[in-house]
Amino acid sequence: MNTLLMRFAFVAAAAAPLSSAYAQTDASVPPAPGLTRAQVVAELKQAYLDGELPTNDGNYPPSDATRARNRELAQIAHPAWVAHAESGTQTTSAQQ
Repeated sequence: MNTLLMRFAFVAAAAAPLSSAYAQTDASVPPAPGLTRAQVVAELKQAYLDGELPTNDGNYPPSDATRARNRELAQIAHPAWVAHAESGTQTTSAQQ
């Protein structure tokens, strides 16, 4: 019984510093800067309209001809969100 108590005390003493290491946080470090979801969506929409999307491994980075063709396809497809982007309800990276 005494050995069991000694083992428990040893394990508890060894685990005490480890648990406090996980609890520490550095509040002085600001969160990493990043984009909001809306900013990412706006950038993706602008890239689509600029002809940067879609691309694949065979033509990345896209050539000028690929960009021009993608712009033509975007105008032909004219997704519903394009009307919102053209009316100025979405902010683009150029406006920021």
